[in-house]
Amino acid sequence: MRTSVIISTFDKPHYLARTLAGMGAQRHAPDEVLIADDGSGEATRETIRRFRDSVPFSVVHVRQEHKGWRKCRVMNACLKESSGDYILFTDGDCIHRADWIAAHVRFAKPGRFLSGGDLRLNRAVTERITEDDVATGRAFKPGWLLSNGMKWRRTMVKVLTPTVIAPAVDWINFTAARFGGSNASCWRADALRVGGFDERFGWGKGDAEMGQRLRNLGLWGRHLRYNAICLHLDHERDVVPPGSFERNLEMLAEVKRSGRTGAILGLQQTDDDFAVESTTIPWRPGNTDQKPALQSA
Repeated sequence: MRTSVIISTFDKPHYLARTLAGMGAQRHAPDEVLIADDGSGEATRETIRRFRDSVPFSVVHVRQEHKGWRKCRVMNACLKESSGDYILFTDGDCIHRADWIAAHVRFAKPGRFLSGGDLRLNRAVTERITEDDVATGRAFKPGWLLSNGMKWRRTMVKVLTPTVIAPAVDWINFTAARFGGSNASCWRADALRVGGFDERFGWGKGDAEMGQRLRNLGLWGRHLRYNAICLHLDHERDVVPPGSFERNLEMLAEVKRSGRTGAILGLQQTDDDFAVESTTIPWRPGNTDQKPALQSA
């Protein structure tokens, strides 16, 4: 099974560098990493180029011009450019434990999507974590976190739970698994069947809405809160235009009511007004050099 990781980012190169350090330290290396860049500057480009030179897998930088918050659009562009059978989604303000990809791959099954867990950090420990702390795994040690400014909170149980019992802990979680953009995965074919992300969404709930359409398609979500762990770096919240979030909630509610599976403004409507910079590692599944085709929602 070929895996693609899609990472969203916008003008936070110091955060992205730590995210990429975690990708480079994965025990189950991705086949490709795609950066969904909503119009960042040269510092982000340089961060990606430096990472690209340090890893043996493909790194694809997909960048669109910044015209306001258009994450869903550039995520769809990455879905178009991706070549994996299975897609993992995350953000450039998250860092991932070394078994993150392995956990998603282990529990990937037809007819399901996966929802991982995150531990939100405070500003003090966020400022102290280095790329080396991420690459060596120190950043995931509870003692290290507490000694570097993290305050104890109940959610720290996620990094305390032994991996041997993590599957059992996830099984007793009876809440519906949420398709969150910081830590989720699904089969590429399923993402294409629902038309990817709906580009009408501004900040908030665009990932949850795609997850609801996956449910409407017949998929069920499984929790990996204690199996697939990431740390969420602290930063200033995005400024949301008045009424935007409420509109997104209304669109999400409509999808729940209607049972609709296809995005109103999704992959099939996305133009190719974005730039792609990648490594030259070729994609060669079997004997063909063609990517999996887009499908109608």
